[in-house]
Amino acid sequence: MPYAPRRTTFVPTSTTGATFSSSTQHNTILASRIAEKKQELESLMQLRDLSSNFATQMVQLQEKLATLVDGTEAVALIVSNWDSILRAINLASANLVTREEARKTNTQPRDPENGKSVDPKSQLPETFVRIRIDKEEGAHTSL
Repeated sequence: MPYAPRRTTFVPTSTTGATFSSSTQHNTILASRIAEKKQELESLMQLRDLSSNFATQMVQLQEKLATLVDGTEAVALIVSNWDSILRAINLASANLVTREEARKTNTQPRDPENGKSVDPKSQLPETFVRIRIDKEEGAHTSL
């Protein structure tokens, strides 16, 4: 794209001092704008770095939260089994209470299942065997 020829004019000597002071003023304005832009660029670079660090921390936090979710699910599974575990312990220990009461009254305790006399010194709970009731649902077991 061709440009129009530039006009060159000579300024008389009396206005040369005014032109010099105006160009100096113009240069200081440009220098201050350049300094402002450099400061803005530095601020933007800091913002970029901080944003990058923040994004990295968010990714790490997401990984930690995923680990917590997995751990929470495992804890929830264990806690959901506590009710059945405590019932099994209660059932196994129920016979111990009967034996202890018989020992205190000096009577011979009887096994509730078969009516035979049980040694009162025996302190072991009843043995339970888990038997799968339904082959499709492995979670259902009998105590």
